[in-house]
Amino acid sequence: MTEKLEQFAFHPSFDPQVDELLFAGQSQTDPLHYMGPLIHAHYIVHYVISGKGSVTMRGATYQLAAGDSFFIFPEESVRYEANQHEPWRYCWIGFKGNRFKHLLQASRITPEQPIVRSIPQEDVIDHYQAVRDQLAKGSLPASMLAVGYFQLILARYSAERELQQPRRTYKTPAQLAIDEVIAYIDFNYPLPITIAELADRAGYHRSHLTKLFKQMHGMSPLAYLIKVRLEQAQLLLAQHIPVHQAAQAVGFHDALYFSKLFKRHVGMTPSHYQAAYGHQTLDVTITNDEVKE
Repeated sequence: MTEKLEQFAFHPSFDPQVDELLFAGQSQTDPLHYMGPLIHAHYIVHYVISGKGSVTMRGATYQLAAGDSFFIFPEESVRYEANQHEPWRYCWIGFKGNRFKHLLQASRITPEQPIVRSIPQEDVIDHYQAVRDQLAKGSLPASMLAVGYFQLILARYSAERELQQPRRTYKTPAQLAIDEVIAYIDFNYPLPITIAELADRAGYHRSHLTKLFKQMHGMSPLAYLIKVRLEQAQLLLAQHIPVHQAAQAVGFHDALYFSKLFKRHVGMTPSHYQAAYGHQTLDVTITNDEVKE
């Protein structure tokens, strides 16, 4: 039993140790055509355009039809076979890389849950075709476009997984409020942030916010702010940014105060750190007693 290859394209360098999108294709299978058991060193996703078939992974067999997709994972044994009476026609994309690995994990597409069902053709088929078309061009811009189209496909799979298996949040309103404070500090640490401003964003009195923050993170909000600023300062100093410029860039406008604070919590002056450690980042320990709320 054979598989009629209708379209195929691959990355021009086709180096599975380097490239993230490796190949893409589309084919029509004969009745009972099968592949495997086999093990790949990369990922492959198949989208069933028409017909039926089965996939076996980790001892589980899944029956698939038009609109369903199955993911093959690296170093995992897989066998798939076309239906005897309605052999499937499918398209596929081979890929690798940590970026896609993390996207699949975040979308809860795993070797234990490799199937995404019931996605209409109009939602993804043009993107599969676009990936093939761009890989066939063989240029760097085309390869970048192919990755973009593929991420649109993964976004659709992620949205479908969310509909089929909604996430449950077990965080309390207080935890969500503290998470918002953390995110605000992480993105705005160079600004003149005050405890009153953070309390207002969280919707708590400043003393209650400080109490909750300490319970969850072991330090006060302003202690966390100082920690973030000093850690970011280390990154700038490692790039040989002058001390006074690094201080201003992370929210300290008094270079002398910055140097004293840096030495107290990092264990050396900024200039000594810059000379001794280069690109290495040291742990920053902030005690609440040293931070005035």
